[in-house]
Amino acid sequence: MAEPTISKPFQLDDQPSAEYEGTYTVTVVEGEISAIEVLNTGNGLYQPVKPGTDLFTAISESDTALDTISINKTGQTGNVTETALQDREQLDQTYDTLKKTYENAKKDLKENEEETPTVVDTSVDDTTTDPPKVLAYPADIDRNQDYIKISQYEYKRLETYVGGGGASSVQGSRPEYGDKPGSSMISDKDKPYGDYKGGVILPMPKASDSNGAEWGKSDLNVLGLGMASLGEDALNYVKDETDKIGQPIPSLSSQFSSYFGNADGSFTKGDEIGNADLMRTNMMSNNKLENVGGKNLTLAGLGYGAEILANKAGIDISANEFLARSTGTILNPNAELLFQGPVLRDFGFTFLMIARDNKEAEVIRDIVRFFKIGSAPVFLGGPSLLGTPNIFKLEYKSDSENALKGKEGVLHTVNRFNELALRTITVDYAPDGFWTAYEDSHPVAVRMMLQFSELKPVYRSDHESTPLGSVGY
Repeated sequence: MAEPTISKPFQLDDQPSAEYEGTYTVTVVEGEISAIEVLNTGNGLYQPVKPGTDLFTAISESDTALDTISINKTGQTGNVTETALQDREQLDQTYDTLKKTYENAKKDLKENEEETPTVVDTSVDDTTTDPPKVLAYPADIDRNQDYIKISQYEYKRLETYVGGGGASSVQGSRPEYGDKPGSSMISDKDKPYGDYKGGVILPMPKASDSNGAEWGKSDLNVLGLGMASLGEDALNYVKDETDKIGQPIPSLSSQFSSYFGNADGSFTKGDEIGNADLMRTNMMSNNKLENVGGKNLTLAGLGYGAEILANKAGIDISANEFLARSTGTILNPNAELLFQGPVLRDFGFTFLMIARDNKEAEVIRDIVRFFKIGSAPVFLGGPSLLGTPNIFKLEYKSDSENALKGKEGVLHTVNRFNELALRTITVDYAPDGFWTAYEDSHPVAVRMMLQFSELKPVYRSDHESTPLGSVGY
């Protein structure tokens, strides 16, 4: 990359235009002026001056512009007396690029102003991060096209929980609207956000999501069914007795005894084999499993009895082995596939970044640094505790009026995200397999791979809370 020379901000004694305050900078590449920018005091940003205008011509012929050209060509001032411009096509192309960059910077400034006052303070003081700002690659990215915005926040736990357990600093995960839309339960969705740490805007990546739930096989043989029936009857009995005002509630141990004889608590004394047989008789011979044939139930009970007897004699034989060898049957496992829990989603993204000039190279380095800082744990100054790494908010967005989008430009045509943790960041500084770099040793291409995981499961109410016409989470 050719090293540009950028003048210090300066003013003209004779201002050719009253539209701006008149603080300018001139950029020179290979001895020719490539861009002129003027400070917009309304937002503090430099915006490009259109080539061919009177303002552009006046600034390009100023003493500061000539000194900037001289420094770029010879290393010192005073050696150039005539201005030199890039050809008009190059000037217009640079102007268009800088104009897009300026417009994006205005939008980022507005978003930062809206974001910062809404965040809450955090007790973790991470002084290693830079002041919040929004980085964008490429610098002239077109916001009217689809893009991804990744915002970074300090991690913040909810301080209170409303419902059953009262106030507590320990919470279970909850969906956006509690158990269902309209629920009074306070949600922890969007609540782990502490101080805003800035954001990154990148081209739209390959977008995909995978939603699901954990299901697993469950076996429950006749003894398990009997235990389940026993538990259900005992709970129903207690419930029924609770409804009778003034009536004493029998103990659960007495309910247990009615089904197991004296088995509850008496295995440690007396005749264990007799107690085991009593348990088998009471369990298998009562009428709690009406849908199971009496003969088959008796065989199952014999199988259990044989297993208990064998174990007392020090022989390892299961009820299934006994039944298979003696009758050619086994205990019915009553296999079912049962729900076992939610799944936390993972998302991986790959971005290839190629710097077209020194400014863009600097932005690429800042983006890599941004994610590395955010994914690292916080050292709190001692051996006892570490602070949680920062968390991230991901949004697919577009500023186009034609895009199918909702609030703040979030797209309806692709999935949404819960807050995420950045589990890994992998940066390949030589993605072509060999090292290539510019004169300043910045690599020609950088491939950055980000692996995120959501902090909370996606519940049905999360999908239901999204607008009609969107694909949900």
